[in-house]
Order: sequence, then structure tokens, then C-alpha cells
Amino acid sequence: MPRKSQYKHKLNYNNEYNRTNYRSFSVRFNNKSEQDVIQWLEGQTGIKSYITQLIEEDMRKNQKGDKG
Repeated sequence: MPRKSQYKHKLNYNNEYNRTNYRSFSVRFNNKSEQDVIQWLEGQTGIKSYITQLIEEDMRKNQKGDKG
């Protein structure tokens, strides 16, 4: 039984770590009406890095607009 206990402890630790250190967002796309968006995202090397890049560019653009 010690193996199961160790596994459960590690799982609890990982879950707590993730709750404390990460924030999760979920987006759904319709297979029919948003097929072009789905295909575009699937063609990217990494979806998270692609979305993060778009958001950072938008943030920089908006920060420049606020100053001027």
C-alpha cells in the first residue's frame, strides 16, 4: 500500500502547486462555424505560445495608445 499513498501524496502536491501557481482558461470552438479558426490554430507550432504572443502584442499596442 505505500506506493498508492506516495502516488496520492504526489498527486495532491501537484494539484495544490498548480492551483497556487497557475491560472487556466478554456475556449471552445464550433467544429462547423469556426472550422477555419480550428485549422489555423492546429497549424501553429504551439497554441499557447501563439495565443500568448498575440495577447502580448495587443497589450503593447494598447499601452502605446494610452501614452499618446
